[in-house]
Amino acid sequence: MRFDHRRAAGALIRAGGPITVAVAVQSAGNLIFHAVIGRFLPAGAYGALGTLLAAMVMLGIPLGALQTAASAHAAAHGANRPASFRSLRAVALWSLPPALATLLCAPLISAYFHLDGSGEAAQLAPYLIVTALVATARGLLLGSRRVSVVAVSYVVATAVRLVAGLGLVLLFGVGGALAATLLSEVAALLVAVRALARDPAGESGGTLRPRAVGGAAVAVTGLFVFSTVDLLLARHHLPTNESGSYVAAATVAKTVLALPAGIMAAVFPRLVAAHGRAGRGRVLGQSLLAVTGPALLGAAVVVAVPALVLRLLYGDQYAGATALVQILAAVAGLTSVVTVLTNAALARRSWVTLVPWAGAALEIALIEFRHGSADQIAVCSAAALLPTLLVIALAEGRAWIGRAAPPHAGTPDLTTRKGTT
Repeated sequence: MRFDHRRAAGALIRAGGPITVAVAVQSAGNLIFHAVIGRFLPAGAYGALGTLLAAMVMLGIPLGALQTAASAHAAAHGANRPASFRSLRAVALWSLPPALATLLCAPLISAYFHLDGSGEAAQLAPYLIVTALVATARGLLLGSRRVSVVAVSYVVATAVRLVAGLGLVLLFGVGGALAATLLSEVAALLVAVRALARDPAGESGGTLRPRAVGGAAVAVTGLFVFSTVDLLLARHHLPTNESGSYVAAATVAKTVLALPAGIMAAVFPRLVAAHGRAGRGRVLGQSLLAVTGPALLGAAVVVAVPALVLRLLYGDQYAGATALVQILAAVAGLTSVVTVLTNAALARRSWVTLVPWAGAALEIALIEFRHGSADQIAVCSAAALLPTLLVIALAEGRAWIGRAAPPHAGTPDLTTRKGTT
């Protein structure tokens, strides 16, 4: 059975369009947030903020698998208020132990990243809980095809972060900017929960189970660690002001991955359905074009005019980071290829999803060996990307373009029915 490519493309646009626009707004808001905050904070403080924001996202990334699992759960059982809220309560309970562990480790986190105190690192704990709930609520909404509500939650979160961020950073510095980020997630959660509260009170459809998110969590976390670990190591190894320059350059460069991430969410179901069928190579090619096209275009713009981008966002404070921005933007653009191919491996439930973890390990080893300057760390990041990209391209190329693989039964079972695990 062949895919109807025109029909699939139309469905992709309808499903992914609102989220793609919302993620574009969120990406622009993120740049504005960093541009405004970066002008108010000295380089050392901005470096600390960027590192903690990256840590916030890193804590939330494994929980992003909850969105996939919750979406499948809602698609299988339908919109159901009692089941949805029971799943949210379960996720809140699951996230309490890691949040408590993060809180207890706040002094260690503060010492490792050379922060002024433990209070800033302690904000990672509530952020973890809220992010887990937001991911679950958005997944439940996506599963019942309320894409527009999810898009609104992104836009509302962006607006709250911008408004609160400016006011709180003037009063509390780095801690205020972190608090604004937490408040933005709370706002998104309120939007999603309000929509879920309007669901009918039908029969129970079961509850999300921890085992449901394992495979997706491995893939998503590996991708994030691979694309972000350089920033964390830069903060640890570099002098305060130089780490601030690295954070500024990395923020500009990695923004090119935000919009493709939204598109990837819409592309992934097509990859799951296409694997093992005739025409699967064409589907992978279309997916690569849809996701990597915007990323490579954005990277090309940054590489072409790095000084202009830095000046528009940060003024003259980081004027000397142009070469750094160019390297990191090129790395970010090519990383989008790794993202698509990792999702292709996840679609066929392959061990290849572990390749980004190996790439991250190589990146850490290279940076630990050479970290004398920001440029050295960026070059190490690029050096780790090349073999990672080669290995995953060869593996997935054989699977999607080579001889036909046996079709699987469908999407991975990300939910459990009532009374089963």
